[in-house]
Amino acid sequence: MPLPLILAACALSAYEFFSLIAPLELSLTYKLASAAALLLVAFQGAILQKIGGGMFFAPELPQAVLFVVSWLYNTFFLLLFMLAAKDIAWLLWKFLAHGRPFPRAAASIAILSAALLISLYGTWNAVRVPNVRTEEVVLDRLPRQLDGMNVVLLADLHISALNRAPLIEAIVQKTNALSPDVILLNGDMVDGTVANREADVEPLRKLRAGRGVYGSTGNHEYYSGYGEWADKFRELGIKMLDNAHKAISADGGQIVIAGVVDQMGARFGSGGPNVTLALNGSPKDAPVVLMAHRPEAARENAERGVDLQLSGHTHGGMVTGFDRFIARFNSGYVRGWYRVGGMKLYVSPGTLLWNGFALRLGVPSEITQFILRSGK
Repeated sequence: MPLPLILAACALSAYEFFSLIAPLELSLTYKLASAAALLLVAFQGAILQKIGGGMFFAPELPQAVLFVVSWLYNTFFLLLFMLAAKDIAWLLWKFLAHGRPFPRAAASIAILSAALLISLYGTWNAVRVPNVRTEEVVLDRLPRQLDGMNVVLLADLHISALNRAPLIEAIVQKTNALSPDVILLNGDMVDGTVANREADVEPLRKLRAGRGVYGSTGNHEYYSGYGEWADKFRELGIKMLDNAHKAISADGGQIVIAGVVDQMGARFGSGGPNVTLALNGSPKDAPVVLMAHRPEAARENAERGVDLQLSGHTHGGMVTGFDRFIARFNSGYVRGWYRVGGMKLYVSPGTLLWNGFALRLGVPSEITQFILRSGK
């Protein structure tokens, strides 16, 4: 673990101790135990990496353990903001309350209770079966023959020791019930090796779409060993569009479904995203729907003739308010619709979440259904 992260974790733990625990009437033993617990939660990533198989993003631990660890880490995260608000209130109280004592101990107990309950709800919200969000989108170049085309997007499934087969099975059933023409999985489908996740990805074999199931890579596919996963996805019936496309025809009308690899591919010897290569040989006048895991290259993709870009990666920011922080690292895109030149961009908040920060408050997950409409 890099030294700056170690120092940051220690500093945040110290702040939470002095703001939350120190005001309480506890014995020294309990206060020391509380300090140790805060440090353990702050360093949960490094600890899980040591005891859970060496993969910081995919520890192989029991599902219940991962849920509890997520709950406690999310509580730690929420406490930072809630305690900061309490301490600001305490400073204002000192100036305005004319000597009356501030109820620091009662405030600490109330804040801890609230943080535990809110984070429990937020953790559950991150691992539940998502609702369907239906969006109609007009594509100016879409042939009338393809008006009403039904495209379903599953983004950021992060199938892992936390997101196991029963949850994926429920998502597959809900997706198939929409009778999609096309199903798209635009990256971060898995966390962990094929050997560890084989049973949990098996429900994806049951995905059914009239015109095919297509995928593209996210950064976590490369962390998980994409060479093996590429073969596994093909076996499951998912056609991976790695800087490639598929032209779909109906009654003389055509649409292009394309995908680019994630930027992380360049670090793992698979090359980076290349829209020009992905569209090479595609029908000239057909509209293009592009899967790009990360949204930040939207402007360049629009300039290359993409009509609709479908992205994920941001998880929608996970928490209302925190989403503005996440947007700063993704060229300002975080969730929902954007107009980028002549292209429409949709950034999915994700169908599930990575188990390293499984928290959703005000940013629900979704299975996204797009009904394409012709602008002609």
